[in-house]
Amino acid sequence: MTAGAPDDFVSAAMRVFSIDFDPETWPNRAVFEPDRSFGFRVDGRWVTTCTAYSRHLTVPGGATLPVAAVTLVTVAPSYRRRGLLRQMMSEQLADSVSRGEPVALLWASEAAIYGRFGYGPAVASLDVSGPTQQLGFRPEVDLGAGSVGEVDAAEWRAVVEPLHARLLSDRPGSLTRTSAWWHSVTSDHPARRAGASPYRFALHYALDGTPDGYLAFRTRGGGNGLISADVEVRVGAIDAVDPAGYARLWRFVLDLDLVRTVRASLAPDDPLPHLIGNRDALVAHLGEGTFARLVDVRAALEARRYAAPVDLVLGVRDVVLPHNDGTFRLRGGSDGAEVREVGDPPDVELDVRELATLYLGGTAATVLQRAGLIHERTPGAVASLSAAFCWSRLPFCLDYF
Repeated sequence: MTAGAPDDFVSAAMRVFSIDFDPETWPNRAVFEPDRSFGFRVDGRWVTTCTAYSRHLTVPGGATLPVAAVTLVTVAPSYRRRGLLRQMMSEQLADSVSRGEPVALLWASEAAIYGRFGYGPAVASLDVSGPTQQLGFRPEVDLGAGSVGEVDAAEWRAVVEPLHARLLSDRPGSLTRTSAWWHSVTSDHPARRAGASPYRFALHYALDGTPDGYLAFRTRGGGNGLISADVEVRVGAIDAVDPAGYARLWRFVLDLDLVRTVRASLAPDDPLPHLIGNRDALVAHLGEGTFARLVDVRAALEARRYAAPVDLVLGVRDVVLPHNDGTFRLRGGSDGAEVREVGDPPDVELDVRELATLYLGGTAATVLQRAGLIHERTPGAVASLSAAFCWSRLPFCLDYF
């Protein structure tokens, strides 16, 4: 059944995640899509839910393509193991096919669930933390001649919306943001702060005064209004046009008065660990970010560019979407790609799940081969696949949906 008014639907989903739902503070009302939201009801109550947002994904080479950002997938405990999840996931993929979306994405609260539907871990996230007083930079780090200043939310958004689009145009895995999504991302109701302060915003200014970098952060500490010298800063967003501006933004964060701890989730190839003189002081954990699912193998592979020339026949298995189950010849390079279904014997055989894991360039094909998940039929084919699918920047998705 398709959802109409979102409150009952979202409330039922949040209950499964053990989250209290408050319609007054829910930031995604403006981006909720009732026609993409469905599930099963029993006696007028939602016992399963599934929805998706219509987003655009950046792929290697800078192109963007429409994707289904799948979310709020739940099954109430007493209705599990009845095939309801499989029916919903199949319906969601069929909907993406009808909408011409070559890729679907999701954040997996339980990663083991979604592999059987063709989703592979395509994007990683580097979670860092450490004591700020031990995170001095190496002496050769250039902070440039620019400056950093705090601004209010309205000024920050006016600068950052176009700057964000510019800086992420070559970051595979990133999602473009409409005005409604910017409102959702920067929503700052106290219920969303997890005990931390309201967002604080800053810009980096080049020597001529042009804003060319940005920062959003919260602080936590000093309970009951008391001044504390044990404050934690949580970085929500940070980026800049050039390395010096980026380094200066980080120094602004790490040198905040009374702050003793920093936490952030960054791209897996973020330069911060290489700026720190005492790297042992920075605790870094590489975790999973978004999972990807190729809904249309041919369209998805043709949309991206390749770091090295590639001409391979891929034998793809897809037990959910039959149009992807076949043998495809991929010919491409830095200027484009062509994919067509062929009857030739494959150079490489792999499941659509593994192809999704490779798609944004976050995992080398040789790694999956060593795990026994990719099978080489022509010598050297997997090495060629690895060289082609890698990219100059690792994928990263800052947007949680």
